[in-house]
Amino acid sequence: MTLLPNLATATATELELLVGRLRPRLKRILGGYRIPPTDADDLLQETFLAVVSKWESIENKDAWVIGTLRHRCARYWRERRSSVLEAVDSALLEFLSAPQPAPQDRAALVWDLESVFDTLSVRHRAVLWLRFGLGLSTEEVAVRLGYCPASIRKLTLRSLARLRQAVSPRHPAALP
Repeated sequence: MTLLPNLATATATELELLVGRLRPRLKRILGGYRIPPTDADDLLQETFLAVVSKWESIENKDAWVIGTLRHRCARYWRERRSSVLEAVDSALLEFLSAPQPAPQDRAALVWDLESVFDTLSVRHRAVLWLRFGLGLSTEEVAVRLGYCPASIRKLTLRSLARLRQAVSPRHPAALP
């Protein structure tokens, strides 16, 4: 069985010998460029299709195959990098470039929030601090405070409502 029906038997045999002779070098090149195995198969197929189409005009087939594979590997990564850049759309860039509030605005908001936070009861402060300050789950907060998780959810909502109510007159746009 020949590899390609349009090649003469002698050429198909030469191609099989070429593949066998270059196999270790081709693996080293693909490994050096860190080409994923699925893409490596595609690059090898493209390279050998190019070899077959120019078979008669190639003088040093070993060097030609090695050079072509290296060129295709480099082009693979160039195309990969450009496709990543094209994937970043302008809407995302606009979102990322939105103006940030001044640090003193945030500091004033934190100071106001801390002063309002101090007006809450110990129980409400504890729930809010454990839940949002330390990032504990509702169940973890319930275990620490000795409540059931449903009570913690209700207590958290009430605490946030009181916090919103206390903050609203000072910073109308601070909390929704």
